Amino acid sequence: MVDKLTYQQKWQVAIRLLLLYSPLLLYVNLPDSVRNPAKLVEISPLIAVFILIALGLYFIWITATDWIQMQLFRWFGEDFLLDFSWRALAFTMLISLGLASLYAQVFQLILSTLFSLLFHNDLLKRPSSQTPPFSRDVFAYLQRVNSVFNLVIMLSAFYLTLISRSYQQLKHVQLRAEKSEKEAAISQVEALKNQLSPHFLFNSLSILTAMVHEDADLSEQYIKQLAKVYRYILEQRDQELVLLKTEVDFIRAYTFLLQIRFENKFEVVIDLSLAEQNRYRIAPLSLQLLVENAVKHNRMALDEPLRVHIYCQDDVLITENNWLPRDQPESSTGLGLQNIVNRYALLTRRPVWYGHQDTLFVVKIPLFV
Repeated sequence: MVDKLTYQQKWQVAIRLLLLYSPLLLYVNLPDSVRNPAKLVEISPLIAVFILIALGLYFIWITATDWIQMQLFRWFGEDFLLDFSWRALAFTMLISLGLASLYAQVFQLILSTLFSLLFHNDLLKRPSSQTPPFSRDVFAYLQRVNSVFNLVIMLSAFYLTLISRSYQQLKHVQLRAEKSEKEAAISQVEALKNQLSPHFLFNSLSILTAMVHEDADLSEQYIKQLAKVYRYILEQRDQELVLLKTEVDFIRAYTFLLQIRFENKFEVVIDLSLAEQNRYRIAPLSLQLLVENAVKHNRMALDEPLRVHIYCQDDVLITENNWLPRDQPESSTGLGLQNIVNRYALLTRRPVWYGHQDTLFVVKIPLFV
């Protein structure tokens, strides 16, 4: 859908034309008798009036050009003037010639009026036999020069209007693309969040079933921590950001459940001060995804446990774990590092970084104040 130019855009095009061509027109049309500082200061009010009138005329002609282009788009399609076919070029020249001819009449009328005011006293004092300010040949030459200028101005107005509209369309396309991309990413994130609950609940209930008859006290703690985890998931799933302390409290409950599952083969060290936890915010479930990613892709043993270290460096949260790749990784649920990358791309321009550093696998995610 092609839209009309806004008033602001029309004025912007008019000002560009004024700045581009008015100095040239004044230079060509002013006679030598006024080309000195004193005379220019004397006639500066007339020049100012000329510039204001020219600006108004440019705006009117740009409005007309905009309307004509809209009709061409309606008749021949939105890409008609952009494909540079012979028909589009012919229409451009005909329209520009017509507008230039009409503009020339109005422009010459204004120009003649200004010159009559400018040389009024000289004409009254000058004897009829004295040579006029411009000879007939010079005046004819000026008319030809101004006609060429008028055509160039109208061609410029036509293409500047077209360029402004194209830029406006490009911005609309970019906004629609960004909106569609964001909506798609949000839908994906919501789907992934919804996927977490049944997957994690199944594993947790399986562990609880095996444990409930062996250790009643531990089973009670397990149920409390499981309830805490699901309360967090239900309460924070619709939030873009949560306090880091809230996420840390959640991850402590979550890792408690994992440590029951893996016994002494798994350890999470959270090295965050209370001040840091209360200062920064984070996307909910980020730490859970990082811990789950470490568990999923690394082997664990009593003599070689998996250790996850979580700490803060400036305004970046860093998680690192010893790299112990499995021979056969667990099947993926669709959650992982790419989910975090996609989520943070919606929140900030600061990227999520992950990769290997010596024997460690490191993930760095930006924090929000």
